[in-house]
Parts: sequence; C-alpha cells; structure tokens
Amino acid sequence: MTGKTPRKRVPLRENPKRRFIPNSLTILNIFLGFMSVLSSMEGNFFWAAWFIIFGAIFDGFDGKIARALDSTSDFGIQFDSLADIITFCLAPSVFVYMVWAEPLGQLLGGFYAFMPLMLGGIRLAKFNLESEGDQKVQFYGMPTPMMALTVVGLWLFLHQVGDYPFLGWEPKDAGGSAKVVLPFIMILSSLMLSKMPFPKSPKLSLRGSKKEIWTFVWGIIMIIMVFASKGFLLFPLAMILIGTGLFRWTKAQREIDFNIEID
Repeated sequence: MTGKTPRKRVPLRENPKRRFIPNSLTILNIFLGFMSVLSSMEGNFFWAAWFIIFGAIFDGFDGKIARALDSTSDFGIQFDSLADIITFCLAPSVFVYMVWAEPLGQLLGGFYAFMPLMLGGIRLAKFNLESEGDQKVQFYGMPTPMMALTVVGLWLFLHQVGDYPFLGWEPKDAGGSAKVVLPFIMILSSLMLSKMPFPKSPKLSLRGSKKEIWTFVWGIIMIIMVFASKGFLLFPLAMILIGTGLFRWTKAQREIDFNIEID
C-alpha cells in the first residue's frame, strides 16, 4: 500500500489572502492622508491634523500585522512607502502651506511647505535601501510619521494652549507665528536625513524582555494621553522623544571623539 504524498504547505507570505489585511490598512492610511489634504484645503485644520494622527496609528499596525501573519512582501514594503509619502509627507506639506505659509505667496510659502515632502521622500528612499542594515534595530533619522505628528501636534498645542491658563502663556496668533514656526519646521524636516537614532515602535505583544514590555506599555499610555487631551499633549511628547534622540546622538558622538583622541 502506497501512502499518499503529503501535501506541501504553501508559505504564508505567498498567500494573497494573508496579505489582504495589512494591505487594507495601508490603503486606509492613504485614504486618511488624502482626507487630510482635503481638510487642509477647506481650512478644517483640526480634522486635517487628526486624519494624520489616525494614519500614523494604522501605519504602525500594518507592518506588524504583516510580520505576525508571515505575509511580508516587496510589494507591501513599497506600497507602505507610497502611503507614507502621501500621509506623512504630502499631507503635512499641504497643512503647513495652508496654516502658516500661504500669506508668503506660492513661491516663498511653497518653498517652506515643500520641505516635509521633499526631505521626507528622500528619507523614505534611503530607508528602503538601508532597511536590511542597522535600520532593522533602530531608525537613523527621524521617521516620517514622527515628523508629521510633530508638525500637526504643534498646531494642536498652540491652538489649545489658551485652554490651560495655569501655564501662563497664550500665543498672539492661535496657530503660532509663521516667522518662528516655518524655520522650526525646516529644522524638523532636516532631522529626517540626520543620523540621530530613534527607537522602533514596540511589538504588539506583552511577551519579550522587560524593556520591550515597558516600551509597549508606555506607547499605549502616550496614545491614551494624546486622545484624552484632544491632541494637546502630542507636541510635548514628540519633543521629549526628539530630545531623547538628540541626547543619545550627541552622547554617542562625544564617545567616538573621545576614543579617537585616545587612539
């Protein structure tokens, strides 16, 4: 009696049904970026900001779900980068132009507003080329979602700071002065091409090392804080993360310089 040849198991990454779920989240991310652009053009900056925030949340899930389902693919990687360009580069640039840069005219105002889109696109192209190296452990250069969240978080912070009188500060302009904000956004955008280290987002699991568990828990806490404050705390939290990355970067550079002097 001859036994039947065992059925060969098809790897999950070759199963298009498995890829549907993360790719659907990527499509939703693109839609949210598109809605943010429309909202900015209509002057509805509150929802333009929140569409980007929701896009960042879905962007954080699609790659993790793809890895959990063992359905990663080159198409998914490129598709995710396309979504990031729309939601975290184009949408913030339109947001910046409509909120702060439009009074400067299309040429000068467009130059300032173009920075997140241009430098973010370069950042994503570099990341795709370097993702097999050190970038698998941590990010080098500010990720485009963090840049976008910091930009819209700045507007949400300045627009609501008057609701917290105990802070003792209320800007003259509800959205902040363009003379201050636009140079800040240029500096912020340039950090995407820096060598500043940023930690990767935690895994969607409470299993792992204590550091990974605490990172996951703090990530959930920060999301709750942002929603509970209607986005007011987004900018302060983003600046804490940027400041931490800057401190680690300068510390690493000092150690390198010190070792070179010793040698």
